[in-house]
Amino acid sequence: MISRKVAALFLITAMLGGIMPSASAMGMPAKEQAAAYLVERGILAGDENGDLRLDAELTRAQLAVVLTRLHGDPTQVEKNRTFYTIQCGFPDVPDWAKQYAGYCAYYGLMAGYDTGAFGADDCVTPQAACTVALRYLDLPGAAWDYSTAVKSALDLGLITPEAASEAEITQGDLAVLLYRAMEMEEAVPEEHVAGPQTGSASAAGSPDSVTQGTGDGYLTNGKPVTEENVLELLHQLEQDWPTGTVWGTHNTPGTHKNEVPCTAARKIMHEYPVSEYYGCGGYAAMISSLVFGDASNPGRRVEDLSQIRPGDIIFRVRNDNGKVWHVLIALETPNEIHAFHVTDGNNGEAVDWPDSQSPYPHNNLDSYGEDKTYHLEAWTRYPEYVPCTGESKNIWLADIS
Repeated sequence: MISRKVAALFLITAMLGGIMPSASAMGMPAKEQAAAYLVERGILAGDENGDLRLDAELTRAQLAVVLTRLHGDPTQVEKNRTFYTIQCGFPDVPDWAKQYAGYCAYYGLMAGYDTGAFGADDCVTPQAACTVALRYLDLPGAAWDYSTAVKSALDLGLITPEAASEAEITQGDLAVLLYRAMEMEEAVPEEHVAGPQTGSASAAGSPDSVTQGTGDGYLTNGKPVTEENVLELLHQLEQDWPTGTVWGTHNTPGTHKNEVPCTAARKIMHEYPVSEYYGCGGYAAMISSLVFGDASNPGRRVEDLSQIRPGDIIFRVRNDNGKVWHVLIALETPNEIHAFHVTDGNNGEAVDWPDSQSPYPHNNLDSYGEDKTYHLEAWTRYPEYVPCTGESKNIWLADIS
């Protein structure tokens, strides 16, 4: 089994090699068709009169709106409107666009100029638009940068030669770009995209670890969701992402970030909101997705923290303002003194796992609560029919000793 992104790359390679007909041979969709597709999915909307103005110029503020709708859960974006508005530190963004510019800045989708301005009213160039589409596809092994984005998009059939040759693109041009990118991602048959999202984690265990199932109730290695099977994957991931691996914010030199599909984990992160790409949130989203899968096994709150299990996502939340201070992944169920081991990213801008020589990081439920500085909130992706066994207490160091 291979991931959707890898399969998409195989598909595109075949297109470029002539095995499949080129995008021009298949015919680029009309702006109206592309726009209708995006409107149906809530990504594109008209003005106050319902006019899509497909031939009008596209500004950076308008692009921020589209990117937010493409990337975020509309319910959570609106729920956290104030938070995202605060993230907009650009003086030239109008009030109606601050929420969207702040969202794009927070998740690294767009950045301002060296002057500190966002350029809200500046028109979008083909380079910028193609960069957006290629980032959306996130093709593994694809070599491109801002200066070559247009050529890469042309090669993939994402942009028309006419639009690529213009100094600025229209809203209709962007609609075609995003339509083609989304169509390309959705074109990969499901039988090629189910199962493990990475090669290393899928190989955990012995050679006879045969795929048994996919989707809800199964892990990325095909085994049923059980505490024992989750621990098996977590031990494999410790080898893939060992203690000391650089992992920080987008400002950390040489940092790693989450680059695996994380639909279910993203929904959990956006409850707060926390980035699912960088920092501790990105690390937790990646580990959770490499264990439980992309969209399968959706998350739910753990009401009884004594029922925390290996693989659960733990949020340390400040009591004075409700903001998340740190995000971790549990490796055990709390023991008789309410302590349990965790792994986390961005611990001093690095990944951290406990071991027998240095058994920390370690958490204790008694250190948190409504009468403390922080309280804990936990999310699990174990199906409701899978009970907490209580057998995962004190198990992490026992497994590696």
